[in-house]
Amino acid sequence: MIKVRINKENNIISSIECHGHAGYDGYGKDIVCASFSTMIITTINGILEIDKDAISYTDGNDLKIVNVKKDNITNSLLNNLVSLIYELKENYDKNIDIKEENHD
Repeated sequence: MIKVRINKENNIISSIECHGHAGYDGYGKDIVCASFSTMIITTINGILEIDKDAISYTDGNDLKIVNVKKDNITNSLLNNLVSLIYELKENYDKNIDIKEENHD
């Protein structure tokens, strides 16, 4: 299962953490992991194309995206990513777990 943790401060995304494997199919054949990875990579690349200092991220067994600048464009793109993840979860509920925390 892919586990996603979204941390917010005053309704602005401060970080998104992801780890795990969807388990829908084997490695290299898993359409849920492929979709999820595509959404993540496209979002990261889009943000970095606009402003290379807007986010930081670590990629390995776990992925963490940190919203450094917390500007409107970066937050909008991260919110779009979260919406896409929720849409994917609607079709593959057993393969994705999402938790959000809002620290006001």
